Amino acid sequence: MERSPTPERAKRAIPKRARTTPTLVTIGKDQQASKDNKQTQNDESDVDVGFLLASLPPQSLLPLLTSLLTAQPSLKPTVLSLIPRPTLDAALDSLARSAQKLKDAYPYSNSVFSLPGPSWNNAGSFGTSRTGTSSFATGFGFGSRPGGSSTFGASTAPPGGGMRDEYILSRIRPHIQEFVSASLSYLPYFSNVAASDTNAATSRSQAAQSHATALRLQHKDKLHPTETYLFLAALTSHILSQPPLAQNALAPMLAPRLAEEWKAWVDCVDATVNVQGGMFGRETVQTWERGLDEFAQAKGNEMEMMKEIRDRWVAKVGWLVGRQPMMEEL
Repeated sequence: MERSPTPERAKRAIPKRARTTPTLVTIGKDQQASKDNKQTQNDESDVDVGFLLASLPPQSLLPLLTSLLTAQPSLKPTVLSLIPRPTLDAALDSLARSAQKLKDAYPYSNSVFSLPGPSWNNAGSFGTSRTGTSSFATGFGFGSRPGGSSTFGASTAPPGGGMRDEYILSRIRPHIQEFVSASLSYLPYFSNVAASDTNAATSRSQAAQSHATALRLQHKDKLHPTETYLFLAALTSHILSQPPLAQNALAPMLAPRLAEEWKAWVDCVDATVNVQGGMFGRETVQTWERGLDEFAQAKGNEMEMMKEIRDRWVAKVGWLVGRQPMMEEL
């Protein structure tokens, strides 16, 4: 008998090996990146930033710092705390330059509006401008017309010689912004507004308020009411000496804040004299009186608030120069 064929054994399939090459490559890349980062950190730690900054030309430092603050806005309070407090003279000079640029940018400003900005003498009052001959009779850069009427708020010159307002604004808008920036940048250094005071009309952001508050707290021991008055008077003077269209543009951005600062200054003088028993020199108080009386005659562009400021000052400390509130109502 024939034998049946032996059945074949099933062949084992060769097990497939796990493909590990990509994982090994990924691990290798991570290790290499880690080594590169460590090497970069070691290289940066050896760099003396101060030495490199010292070797840069001065004009390149401002763009560098501005770029840093743009990339890291959280550094702004730190930078502000490191900036020395500007002197009154430096602040007034900066305001005067910005105001003059705005006037010069106004079409036909040299022939139509030749009013020079205010300057200051050592006695703390306005004087003749260094850059031009003043045509004003009084010491506050505005003067009075014959007969005693003020030049505030009434400009007889045609704005821009009949040019369209849109064209004029396009010419002066960058300089308006520069003047506003200069004003708001220096105000915290000469402000008497208490940290707890808030004013919805100012439309300032919480960040801006916190920065301004930090500056006031940092420099409050260096502030004197006379300096505050001189700065606010100069700022008010520059606004009122601008052509009408420029005043229209400046008022919404500065008038509410200016009113807040003036009121805080009056309250500060009131507290110094009537609460703390302090006193100011007669010449100083008379300078305040003359300035506030002239500012009180301003008309238009929200600047009528200066009459309220003058009346507030008379009601609180007018007795220093023999003024009483009843006199202002007559």
